[in-house]
Amino acid sequence: MDENATGVVLMPVSNHLRRLLIETIRDNINEVTLGFDGTPATSDDGAAGRPAITLTPEVTIIDETSVLVEATVPFDESFTESLREVYVQMRNTNDFLPVGRFNIVPYTKNGSKETKIQIIIEVE
Repeated sequence: MDENATGVVLMPVSNHLRRLLIETIRDNINEVTLGFDGTPATSDDGAAGRPAITLTPEVTIIDETSVLVEATVPFDESFTESLREVYVQMRNTNDFLPVGRFNIVPYTKNGSKETKIQIIIEVE
């Protein structure tokens, strides 16, 4: 930067801090809700629309900027209406923090198969 220039210089965070952020996200995502709502998902969504089932996911770090969230709907669950959204959140005993709401291709889950939902979340 020019020594006569004024202002703020934006610098990237350290790799250590980036890893800590990803580990914190991995360690705290603990709910995936599938819902029947098919309205467009936005970055301001705070809950699942018309929830169908809430699952406990497995969350895996893929690299320093992304995690894989996987949740499985058991064989014995079935719905007469199509599932249209996936909502991911961090929940504790007092509150919750929305992570993201995602629209999916409408899918009718019957009791003859297990369904695995996989969402990759990238943090930049």
